[in-house]
Formats: sequence, C-alpha cells, structure tokens
Amino acid sequence: MAIINVLKYDGPNNVLVWKWRPEKDGKRAEELRYGTQLVVNQTQQAVFVKGGQITDIFEPGTHTLSPQNLPILSNLIGLAFGGNSPFKAEVYFVNRAVAMDTKFGLVPFNMIEPNFKVPIPIGSRGSFAVRIENARDFLLSIIGTVADFETDTLREFFRSFITEHIKTAIVRIAREQNLSPLELEAIVTDVSEAVRCIISEKFAQYGLHLAMFNIEAIPIVDENERVHKIVEDYQRLMSQDMEERLRLKRRAENLDIYKVERTFDTTEAAASNIGGGVGGDGGTGGILGTMVGIGMAQPLANTMANMIGNITPNVQQQQQSSATMSKDDVIKLLKELGDLNVAGVLNDEEFSEKKKELLSRI
Repeated sequence: MAIINVLKYDGPNNVLVWKWRPEKDGKRAEELRYGTQLVVNQTQQAVFVKGGQITDIFEPGTHTLSPQNLPILSNLIGLAFGGNSPFKAEVYFVNRAVAMDTKFGLVPFNMIEPNFKVPIPIGSRGSFAVRIENARDFLLSIIGTVADFETDTLREFFRSFITEHIKTAIVRIAREQNLSPLELEAIVTDVSEAVRCIISEKFAQYGLHLAMFNIEAIPIVDENERVHKIVEDYQRLMSQDMEERLRLKRRAENLDIYKVERTFDTTEAAASNIGGGVGGDGGTGGILGTMVGIGMAQPLANTMANMIGNITPNVQQQQQSSATMSKDDVIKLLKELGDLNVAGVLNDEEFSEKKKELLSRI
C-alpha cells in the first residue's frame, strides 16, 4: 500500500472535472495522509468528498493537508495514530477555465412549406462555451454518475434540453415573421438570442456560466430529390419576383417620363386622324379636311401661328441652355411639341426626332 505525497492534476482543458481514485480494481492502491502536498493550479479548485458529502474545497495554491485545513473531513475520519494515519477520501479537481467551442447539432425535423404545402426537413448546428461558476452545485449534480466529466459528456448531458428549445424557438419565430422553411437563415441571430437566455438559466442551476452560445446555421436538408426540386422551384420564383420588383421600382423612379411617353403614343395616333389623307373624292380627309370644309381653316391657322410664335422662342431658349435643363423643363417642352404635332404643325418625323433628342438630355 502506497502513501501518496503529492496530489495534483495537469490535464487538457476539455476535462471539466477529474476524479482522483484511491482505489484501483477494488483494491486500495494508494491513500492520502496528513502531510500530503496538494497542488491546485491557477484555474482549478480541489474538492474533497467523503461518503457522497462535499467536505472541504481548496483554491489555487500549494496546500499541506492537515486537520486545520480539512476541518470537516477530519471530524468524519477521526484523528487516530496521532493524526498521521492514512485516510480515504475522494478528490475532485474542478477546471474553472472557460471550455471553448463545444459543438452541437439538431436532429432534423419537418416544417410545412406554406407555398408548396409539403414538409421540409430542417437542421441546425452551433457551439457554446461554459465555465464552472459554482463547483459545489456542479459536483452535487454529477457525483456518483461519472468519474471524469469532459465537454463531450456535458454536451450529451444537455443535448435533449438544448435541441428541444432550439426547435421550439425556430418554429415560434418563423411563425411570428411568416417565414417559409426555406428562409430560416434570416433568423439565425434571433433564434440564438432567444435560446441563449433559456440555456443560460438552465446551466446556472448546475453551477455553470454560459460564456458563449451561437447558432451557426439553420439549413434545410435537401438530400432528398423531392426536397431538392422544391428548393429549385422556390429559388426560381424568388428570382422572378425580384426581377418584377426591380422593374416596378425603375418605373416608379421614372414615372413622369413614362406618362409623357404614353401621351406621345396617344397623340401620334390622334395626329394621323387629324391630318387625315386624301379622301375618296380627291379632297382632304380626316378632321382637318372637315374643318376646311366648314370654314374653320383660317381661324385654325391664326391659332397655330400664335402657338408657334409662343413656343418657338421657348424651344430656341431651351436648345441654347440644354446643358442646364432639368427633367421638368424637358417634360414641359415635350408637351408643347406634342401639341404642335397634334395640330399638324410638326409632322410625325419631326416630332419623333425632337422627342428623341430631348429625352437623351435627361
């Protein structure tokens, strides 16, 4: 039977709790005694347990075990043999450093796609980091269940709790924001924040501090050919919808120009009826011919002369200052030229040429 003189633990950071075992294969291999040196590293605590009861806790430093610094344990085992006798106790080294990047994944579950009315499998993945805040609370939760408690053990311990609340948050937030299962990447941050608060409260009950919780993605599982086809159709519809939105946006931004162009299309058609052509009897046809026939040609000519007298200087002035013309000036001038075209003062070719020239200046 060996008596241990120095008790310490130097292990990897992913080990949250390491248990020193005084027995091996049912036989006592080594025991503690008063006078043993206990070395507790900077990020550790050493916890002594007797009969399932936490007795004494040591902070970082080098400690010589004695009845004075093991008061509770000493009362339990007595002071036989002058206080130098070996004694049996369990010692747990608790890692107080932050255990980083513990991965987790969500077992895929189905959500109904509202457009296609079919179930779409959804997954999720992420990571979290924890630190043991209260060694007593943490050990009381796991003593008697495992010897060494690693981050993988922690993940398995809380797996069902984490996945349940992630799934609930995804479904709730997607419903609130009226999102398709194919749009869930947009709520990754929202789900992370919602679940982080719940997970943090649960971990605190076990003496754990949640230093970080992050959901990296909420992807669909499109390995199935049917699901893959739905994803392709959805992306195609979204692309067409985006193109239509952009087209309407451009139309709205240039609404005044669009209205003028539509007016020109109408006035060009009206001009052909006003000017008319040669009638079947050799006379002038259309509205203009009719006006000549009833003696209105001369008043019309006088009116046109006045319009030309008023508009021509404006046209010349606009042409001279075309470098500084605004969109409103161009639209106003186009309307005036359109009136001339309707009246037959400008023919279609002249009007189209002027319209093209002015529109190019906007």
